[in-house]
Amino acid sequence: MIAPQVLGQGVDLVALSAGATLDSDFLASLLAAAQTSGARIWVPSGAIGALDVVRAARVGHVESITLTTTKPPLALADAPWVVEQGIDLSDVTKPRVIFTGGPAEAVRGFPQNVNVAALLTLAADDSERMRVTVVADPEAPGNVHEVEAIGSFGSMRLRLENRPSETNPKTSALAAQSVIALLRQLGSPLRFA
Repeated sequence: MIAPQVLGQGVDLVALSAGATLDSDFLASLLAAAQTSGARIWVPSGAIGALDVVRAARVGHVESITLTTTKPPLALADAPWVVEQGIDLSDVTKPRVIFTGGPAEAVRGFPQNVNVAALLTLAADDSERMRVTVVADPEAPGNVHEVEAIGSFGSMRLRLENRPSETNPKTSALAAQSVIALLRQLGSPLRFA
């Protein structure tokens, strides 16, 4: 991967896909390169919200974070997990849970579908308290991400019904828009955190 070399040269990096950061050694190499050179790693919010709440919640005690991603079966059909498990999604007529597990396993099994799990893990700085569920639903109103966080702050529930990207139905249009929003914020005197 070229990211550590880019950061090592003092060049800021916008990480469009956070899935690789679930590898702790890779994340450590990124952080070390950025620390040494003074570069920054910018992570757009992708197709999810509430990362600010999750980051703030970790200042106190976080009991649990759950992510439930629901997508039409076609968007999940060729995911590595589906293929490896021999899951036939062609006859799905009602919502069907096809995966439950940790964020690293979820991102490996659905690399084009649940990168938001990596974003939540980065924001929470804790993969142990996070669970991911993937649901195939022929009636899904788009790419739906539901986040629930519970901790000493109280509780938070967020549901996003994202429209799929016109060019890639496995991802949400909001993912690209979040990159544009991040780039605009970099040049703005008003910042949201």
